[in-house]
Amino acid sequence: MPATAKCQLLKALNQRDTSGVKSLIVKWQPILGSEKLTNLIVNEVMLECDSDSHSWFCQIFLGQAQYQQMGEKAQSNVFQTLLGAGLEPGKDFSFGSDSRIIISDRAKQILLSQVPQEHRASFEAQFEAQLESSLVLDPVTTIEQQLGCAFFTNLTEIAIQQMQVLSNSQAAAYLGVLLAGLVSRHPQLKDVDFPTRFIFNILQELSEERAMLILNDPETNPQFDEIIIFGHLLAAMGDKEYHRIADEEGGISLEQLKKLDLVWCGERRLSEIVAMMEKWHPKNR
Repeated sequence: MPATAKCQLLKALNQRDTSGVKSLIVKWQPILGSEKLTNLIVNEVMLECDSDSHSWFCQIFLGQAQYQQMGEKAQSNVFQTLLGAGLEPGKDFSFGSDSRIIISDRAKQILLSQVPQEHRASFEAQFEAQLESSLVLDPVTTIEQQLGCAFFTNLTEIAIQQMQVLSNSQAAAYLGVLLAGLVSRHPQLKDVDFPTRFIFNILQELSEERAMLILNDPETNPQFDEIIIFGHLLAAMGDKEYHRIADEEGGISLEQLKKLDLVWCGERRLSEIVAMMEKWHPKNR
C-alpha cells in the first residue's frame, strides 16, 4: 500500500499537479496516518523527484516565507558541515549571488558522504542536476584546472610582494587594473565575489592603517603599467621567460600573448592582437 501511495505522489509531484498532490494527501492520510505519510513524502518521494519539483513542492506546500527559512537553515547546515570537515571558506566553498553555494570537488564529496548509503544514489543524481542552477564549481578552481597550475595562489603571492615595494596609490592602481582585467576575461569571478576575496588575501598582512589607505584611494580611473602586470600574470602561470617582456631586446612573444589571453582582458581581447600579429608575421605572408 505505501508503494502505491509513493508511486501516485511521485507522479503528481513530478507533474507539479497542486490539486493532485493535495487530493492524494487527503486520500492517504487516514489510511497511512500522518506520521507515516510524512515520512514517506520526505524520505522517499522527495528524494526521488527531480530538483525543480522538489523546490516547487516546498514553496507551494510550505509557503514562500517558510521555504526561504528552510533554505537559510540548509545553507547554515552546509556551512557548518564543511567547516567542521576542515574546509576553508573562500577557498573550498563560498556563497555567491542568489544564495548559490560555490563548492570544490572535495566539498561536494564531503556533502555526499553525509547522506545515508541507501539514499546516496538518488541524492547524488539530484545534486548533479542542481550544479548548474544552485551548486556550481568555484570558477577559480575551474580556471586553475584549465591552466594546469595554481595560478591564483601564485598570483596572490606575487601581489603580496608588490605591496611591499609600491606606494599606497600605486598599490591601489595595481590591484584595480589587475582585477579589472581578470574579471573582464572571466566575468564569473565576480559572481563568487573573487575581487573581495583576492584583495582581502593581499592586504591582510599589512597594517590596518595602510590597508585602509589602499582601499580608500580616491582615484576612480586607476592606471598602471600593463607590461608589469603581464609579467606577473605570466610568472603566475609558470612562464620561465616572463622577465624578458620588459627588456628592450626581449619583448612579448606571440606565445606569451596567447597565454595572457587565457586569463586577462583589457580594452580589447588579447586574442585580437594575436590574430593581427599572426596575420602580418613574415611567415604568414
